[in-house]
Amino acid sequence: MLSYRALIKNWHRKAGEQDYFSKYVFEYLAFIAYIKTQLYAGYNENDRKTIQRLKRDEQYKIRYISNIQTNPILRENWTQIQNKLNLARLGRTNNDMDEVLEIEWWNCSHENFRDKTIEEQQKIRGILHSLDDWENMVEFWYTIRNNLFHGAKDPRNERDRSLVKYAYKTLRPFMATCLKHIN
Repeated sequence: MLSYRALIKNWHRKAGEQDYFSKYVFEYLAFIAYIKTQLYAGYNENDRKTIQRLKRDEQYKIRYISNIQTNPILRENWTQIQNKLNLARLGRTNNDMDEVLEIEWWNCSHENFRDKTIEEQQKIRGILHSLDDWENMVEFWYTIRNNLFHGAKDPRNERDRSLVKYAYKTLRPFMATCLKHIN
């Protein structure tokens, strides 16, 4: 039987081989498997709760933000995302894909989005507020996954292609760092 550690490594390797939509799917599979089975293995939570737990993880936040500060390519990739989201905020689509809705979990690291403070509620949703906006960086990866898996990302749309490409280019370094801790 294939272990999760081997599977995570295989998905991460496979993510380097295809177009950005395929790359992102495989990288995301490695990501969610890592945080659910390695990082927070004892919690047995659904994806949303695990994502929220990662948003509150100061150790991973500090490590990743430090990587952004010292890696000019990673910093430029997040700057590109920030610029694109400033032009048109990221949202989620409804079931009919005919309207874009705000993301309740944006600006939120709490276990429930209803627990957001007044300040968090008033912040603009769907943008990165800075290059150390860890909770919304994690939410960006998760939203791109949700929109992609639920059919709202179009490989012919330039903005969608760009967002998926940058989601991959920013998630991959996170996973590369995480894999250093897997034997």
